[in-house]
Amino acid sequence: MPGAVALDPIVRDLQSLDEELMRSVRQRDSDRLVELFYAEDAQLQIAGCPLIQGKEAIHEFWMALFRSGLVDVKVETSQIEVDRSIAYGVGRYALTRETHPGLLHTELGKYLVVYRRLADGRWRAVVDSFSSNS
Repeated sequence: MPGAVALDPIVRDLQSLDEELMRSVRQRDSDRLVELFYAEDAQLQIAGCPLIQGKEAIHEFWMALFRSGLVDVKVETSQIEVDRSIAYGVGRYALTRETHPGLLHTELGKYLVVYRRLADGRWRAVVDSFSSNS
């Protein structure tokens, strides 16, 4: 499968975006999270919420999650597909919040992220869609 070998660097780039997302959440660094993960015109599509569009609105969304007690997120991408300058990743997540002092609650869910390769060669999310399993 010669094509699969050629995609390895791209898959690694996308996996490193997952790692940066998780690291930024643990560090409660919404600025870094949004800058490294999302494109300028990105949008979040979350069940039960209106469309969240653009980096500023996405930043506000993550800040609100931190204010609501977000302490950790783990993502596990099970499938990555790439076609030229567009890619997508499908997986599951575990989002942990401190709901009361010392009391943690973990929400399990699934996600689909669509990435676009920017003019400078970096990959960024343009659509991030996730929903809880419950």
